[in-house]
Amino acid sequence: MTDTTLSKTVVTLIAASTSNAATATTRGTADLRTALGGLLTIKLNNAGTLGAQAEARILIAHNTGATPTAASAGADWKTVYVVGNGTVSGTTGEWNYDVPQGTMHLEVEVTGNTTNAVTCEAFLSRIDKAVSV
Repeated sequence: MTDTTLSKTVVTLIAASTSNAATATTRGTADLRTALGGLLTIKLNNAGTLGAQAEARILIAHNTGATPTAASAGADWKTVYVVGNGTVSGTTGEWNYDVPQGTMHLEVEVTGNTTNAVTCEAFLSRIDKAVSV
C-alpha cells in the first residue's frame, strides 16, 4: 500500500471583501497548466437591493501558452458554471466548484449587478503535485 501526499497552494483570484460596483465587472485568473486542479470557493454579498443580480461566472481557457487576458466568454474563455445571489439586500451566497485536473487556465468573473454594489471573493486551493511513496 502506498501513501500519497498532496502539495497545495492558496490562490487568490478575487480578494476578500472586494467591491464590485453597480454595472461593473471584477475578474481574476489563475494559470493551472502545471497543477492538478483544486477546489474553488466563491462568495457574494448584496450590499443593497439590486435591480439585477450579480452573477459569479467560472470560465476556462484551453490555451497551452500564458494565461489569456481576463475577459468575458469568447475566443479564449469558455463559461463552465454560473451562479447568482438574487436581488435581496443583505443576502450572502457561497458556492464551491471542483476544478478538474485537465483545466489549463481558470477565471472567475463577477458581473451583472445593477443599482448597488456587491462584495465578492474567490479563492482556489490549487493542487500543485501528488507524491506517492
